[in-house]
Amino acid sequence: MRVPRAVPQGYGTRPARPASAAAPAAQVKAPPAARRSRPPRAPFLLLVVGLLCGGLVSLLLLNAVLAKDSFKANGLRNEISGLRIEKEGKKSAIMRQEMPNAVAKNNELQGLGPDWDTARVITPDTPAGRAVVGDVRTPAGQERVPGTGR
Repeated sequence: MRVPRAVPQGYGTRPARPASAAAPAAQVKAPPAARRSRPPRAPFLLLVVGLLCGGLVSLLLLNAVLAKDSFKANGLRNEISGLRIEKEGKKSAIMRQEMPNAVAKNNELQGLGPDWDTARVITPDTPAGRAVVGDVRTPAGQERVPGTGR
């Protein structure tokens, strides 16, 4: 069963013809019915497209700024690790120079050596900067060990 559609008055309907067979020129024409106009779509579409483009551009700029900071952070990390490696190298070089063999070798190069026979004794009554050199022997009751200089 078909249900007739409801059609708004004045839209898509024709005026009723008079039953008399009068001349068609004599027919009275009704004024055209006012149609409801739609709001224009172009400004709304431009607004939506503009907002989308603005959001996209702002995301791209934010991404570029974050990438720049990331490159800077990576550079600083690399620089710090290089400085740590350099620090460890210098620390190990200092430790090698402080070893007894290295100290003895360095003293020999400077013309220094162990002096087991004499000792420099500083007493309170000696002037500053001067040391009294005395003939210090081995402690009482001990003998010198031959070949060691002691």
